[in-house]
Amino acid sequence: MARQNKLLSFPLRLPQELDRLFDEIIHRPWGIPGELLEWNPSIDLYETPQAFVLEADLPGVKGDDVKVEVEGSDLIVQGRRYFERNHNRARFHYQERCCGEFMRRITLPESVDKDRIEANFKDGVLKVTLPKIKQTGKKP
Repeated sequence: MARQNKLLSFPLRLPQELDRLFDEIIHRPWGIPGELLEWNPSIDLYETPQAFVLEADLPGVKGDDVKVEVEGSDLIVQGRRYFERNHNRARFHYQERCCGEFMRRITLPESVDKDRIEANFKDGVLKVTLPKIKQTGKKP
């Protein structure tokens, strides 16, 4: 009986599978998978002897649309990317470049000197330098 159920269930799913294949072949001929729902910029976070450094890729973002702030023990990077849509007659086959608001929240280590944090934005890359608290020569 279980074998019969499996055989009977296959034809019932065939129309859905055909729809999916049709969509893949006709509407997305390049075989690119589904859509991206929201944009979350890629970041790198690394450490040097003097500081932690965060770098974020923000292509297409204007410097005025980026905000870097410290809230409690968190570093918050937020902003917005706008795209001008001049494709009113174009039919998109696939759209991966997202726009809209973004926010990244990173918990800072206690060793960060929050008063000396610096942020620079150049060529679509945000670089936030998080200096470490200077250690005195005394050991407890």
